Amino acid sequence: MIRYLCWPQDEARLARGLAGWQPALTRADLPLAMTLGGTVCHLTELGPADETRIVQAFEELSQYSVYLRFMRAKQHPTAEQVAFFLQYPRDRQISLLLSDSRGAPLAQAQSIRRRLHPDRAEFACIVADHFQHKGAGRRLLLALAILARGEGIREWTAEVLAQNRPMLALLKSLGLPLTLVTGRELIFVRLDLSVLDPWLGLPGVGRWTAPTARF
Repeated sequence: MIRYLCWPQDEARLARGLAGWQPALTRADLPLAMTLGGTVCHLTELGPADETRIVQAFEELSQYSVYLRFMRAKQHPTAEQVAFFLQYPRDRQISLLLSDSRGAPLAQAQSIRRRLHPDRAEFACIVADHFQHKGAGRRLLLALAILARGEGIREWTAEVLAQNRPMLALLKSLGLPLTLVTGRELIFVRLDLSVLDPWLGLPGVGRWTAPTARF
């Protein structure tokens, strides 16, 4: 039975998620340094030079993590699959990589603009097994959402396995308006990014300034 579940914007959650760090407003503001779970991390845009370490990071993922993210059994990635993540059209896609100080990948997320609806994009995120429950997923998705909104994306969509409760909990924690259309095996997710406009500031403002949150 299909159900529609909706959560309005949670200003307090959103403000907490964006507090204490300086999000990049454009790709030119990358890379960023930040600390998560006591680990110094670097946020960069994913590209062809990252092939070796991104493939190694995939190989280190558990079978279950791969299944939740890609909805298939774990197999060695083909050249075409690797190219999809690394060699993408920048006018349609943003891909971010969170790494530790040694360059080892900790999390990856991407936003892919739809061709027929250019103000909408599909998004996805995965966190290394050993770095989960440290706030990396929320930080990475909010950083990506700010960049995507700055490039004109109003709405994010995704399909999530119904059993992927950690991802569903992560999406609720963002504080963005969230709609879930539930099915037996898959849940269709929609996030409204337009509420990030106050955090983007006015045209010509070079630094990000958070508005005062109403708690």
